[in-house]
Amino acid sequence: MGTLRFLLALCVVVTHAPGSELFGARLLSGITAVQGFYIISGFLITLVLNTRAEYRDISRFYISRYLRLWPAYIVVAVLMFAMFKSDVLIHGIARLDWPAALFVIASNATIFLQDWFLFFAITPDGASLSPTAHFITEPGMQLNGLLLVPQAWSLGIELTFYLVAPFICRSPPRLLGLFCFGLLVRIGLGLWSPERDPWLYRFSPAEMMLFASGGLVYFAGTWLETRLPARFMRAVGIVCLAILAIIIARHKQNNTLSDSLLLFNWNALAMIAVSCPFLLSASRGYAWDSMIGELSYPMYLCHVFVYEAMASYAPYSLIPSNFWYVCASIIFSIALLRLVVLPVDRYRKRFGALPRTDLAKEMTVGKDAAHVAG
Repeated sequence: MGTLRFLLALCVVVTHAPGSELFGARLLSGITAVQGFYIISGFLITLVLNTRAEYRDISRFYISRYLRLWPAYIVVAVLMFAMFKSDVLIHGIARLDWPAALFVIASNATIFLQDWFLFFAITPDGASLSPTAHFITEPGMQLNGLLLVPQAWSLGIELTFYLVAPFICRSPPRLLGLFCFGLLVRIGLGLWSPERDPWLYRFSPAEMMLFASGGLVYFAGTWLETRLPARFMRAVGIVCLAILAIIIARHKQNNTLSDSLLLFNWNALAMIAVSCPFLLSASRGYAWDSMIGELSYPMYLCHVFVYEAMASYAPYSLIPSNFWYVCASIIFSIALLRLVVLPVDRYRKRFGALPRTDLAKEMTVGKDAAHVAG
């Protein structure tokens, strides 16, 4: 599954590039890529909760998952503050009243509630916050402009899923209930909301449908593995990866929108969900695939920082193909992985996670994917 995760991260990186192109070509939209990650997260978290006895202790699960996200995040956040956002953040916070200032500071420091930035606006006097249903059209400074890592709002949604996962992901009926809840929210938004953003893919209750779909596919996959030959599962996984690679490379897929569900590229998302158990079978035992996948989170975190750095100090490198921007994002991600993520993973072992350095040693059905999700 690592190759797919890497390709989805690449889609996000390219979406935020000048012209949203790489060598003149558009990839699958960043919106769909983020939602694809939600599905994969639901699949992998359901897997580890059902295969790792250590996570029967909910506190261990919570600590392990938070340590999976926060260390690399705070490194990028500090770099963004030091190099690009100190003036904006300090001046913005100075004008806010203390509850709003505390919210901005605490969220930037901890990741928690970053998705809430999208549903509040700064009042015209600049002193407090008020709810909004269309943050991008509010006059004046946008509250999400005070996020140190602008794309980290999606981590707030991820943390919301982690909060409920131990109570939901061990039971297919509960996952089905979460799926139906998210589906009903999406249908309601599609019927009610005249605005696509932030409701399109930033509203955590609606995104629970995608997390739950990944969890349900995990249980479907365990049923299939007892009835289908391993070679067949691997072969189907290779075919699925090839199809997904074609979908990712075809920018025309970015234009399909289900108005009733307020969901872009529902067909691509359905393909990602269906492919998960087969991709797991195809990649089982290949340490290189897992390590490629491990670059996806650092790439997602650092690419805006890399873009800002190159735009400030080497703008010529961003044109005409964005090649050097993509390369720099990958190189910076490798550094984050080696210097931050992997060392922290060794510490996370005490909370039930397995370090990636042991991946090649794990060959059984559940343990391989437990490594991938950590």
